[in-house]
Amino acid sequence: MRLTRSDTVPAVVSAKLQENGNGRIFWSVGHAARSEQLFEELTEARKLLQQKVALLHTLSDTDQLTGLPNRSALTRHLTQKISLFAEGELAFALAFIDLDGFKEVNDQYGHYMGDKVLKLIAKRMASNLRSDDLIARLGGDEFVVLLHGHFNAAMAEESVNRLIRQISEPLELDALTLHVSASVGVTLYPQTENITPDQLIRQADQAMYQSKLAGRNQMSLFNVDNEKYQREKHTELHAIKAAMAANEFQLYYQPKVDMRSGKVLGAEALIRWNHPVEGLKGPATFLPIITETNVGLDLGQWVIVNALEQLQAWLSEDLDIHISVNISGYHLQDPDFLKKLTRVLSAFPDIPKHRFELEVLETSTIEDVEKVSLVLSSCRMMGIRVSLDDFGTGYSTLGHLRDLSVDTLKIDRSFVKDMLTKPGDLAILKGVIGFGQAFECDLIAEGIETYQHAQSLMELGCDWGQGYYIARPMPAASFIEWVCDWRETGFVKKFKATDALTTTEIKE
Repeated sequence: MRLTRSDTVPAVVSAKLQENGNGRIFWSVGHAARSEQLFEELTEARKLLQQKVALLHTLSDTDQLTGLPNRSALTRHLTQKISLFAEGELAFALAFIDLDGFKEVNDQYGHYMGDKVLKLIAKRMASNLRSDDLIARLGGDEFVVLLHGHFNAAMAEESVNRLIRQISEPLELDALTLHVSASVGVTLYPQTENITPDQLIRQADQAMYQSKLAGRNQMSLFNVDNEKYQREKHTELHAIKAAMAANEFQLYYQPKVDMRSGKVLGAEALIRWNHPVEGLKGPATFLPIITETNVGLDLGQWVIVNALEQLQAWLSEDLDIHISVNISGYHLQDPDFLKKLTRVLSAFPDIPKHRFELEVLETSTIEDVEKVSLVLSSCRMMGIRVSLDDFGTGYSTLGHLRDLSVDTLKIDRSFVKDMLTKPGDLAILKGVIGFGQAFECDLIAEGIETYQHAQSLMELGCDWGQGYYIARPMPAASFIEWVCDWRETGFVKKFKATDALTTTEIKE
């Protein structure tokens, strides 16, 4: 096809070779002016698109009320600062600010006035910061300030307290004088461990919450060591919960005997952890971790249930004993303790309640003595026996002996251990035995490691004992065998034969 014109016209021509290889060429011809127009239109559209993208980027990084950077911008800036620090950049402090009294302003004067307060506070803080510092609004009445420079705790406190004073100055708005203050939490960077921007913000937020609890209008510094401890504790709590689910805990039993007659009175249930890697672990390695936690309450409930199951099994085999379990003060202060205990006991209707005993630990940590006294009285009314464990060690033990309703005093091993060599410990033992007799309580001494300990205690009036000289804690499967051996030869060997030998030595 042939195109002809009598005049000259600028044209744009393009050609394309057909792909099947037959040599044909396809041509297109267009007016050059129209192509230039399209190019200009495309260029303009591209500019408009770039402007919109830039505007959207700005909006996504900017708090619309105050014009400050938002959380997204703050996080990106922190990420950059952390990466630069690895290359030698100076450290910084991060302050999380929450306004005190802002809700009251909103409630009394409305959100319109609240927005004005936020904009004025933002402007006031921004004007009092250095040019290289950064202030961002996270939302609501929460702000974060990044203070550049190598800060220590004292420097951070000085800078932040100055900021708190500035925020607390009266606000003059629409003929009103308003007052707000600030609770601030501060964290420092670098730290001993790698940390993300979100973790830094969360640390400062946690420290701010401590300022709120402490009375507001002040700052608190985040304790990195405490956070590490809490994180490790959380990990250990999770491991203990998993161990409970995997049935890795086991009760061992340590006998209690009448040292004068040889009668086996009962056994104390003592928890052990059959750790799959570390082996058998004693209670001192894990009980402190779960103190005052729900995990501790759950494990305490597990001990009670398993001890009752074992007691029921032994009673069915005509083993005439009682079982005691240790119970801490925080268990007794649990509002649901009695309800849960009653429910558990109802599952063992054939067990005489007096065969079961609660050994109350850590009486000096009991906060509500009156409430605990009511709980223990209720337990005794059900027939359960109650003893005060480790008697004599707590600063308020004597008061608790007066206030708490108990059946038995358990003399702490620390006094028994050195009674033969320390007159002071011997005097305390005499006093404890006297208290027991005055309050008409039974007495049992723990920590008996030699015959001499047992003999001296009996001479003082304490016939019941427990300790390594009598027997170490053992699995339930070994307990009946031990009882049989004790009744046949064990008591005679350890007490009667030894007593006879001692008498012979005295005569000689």
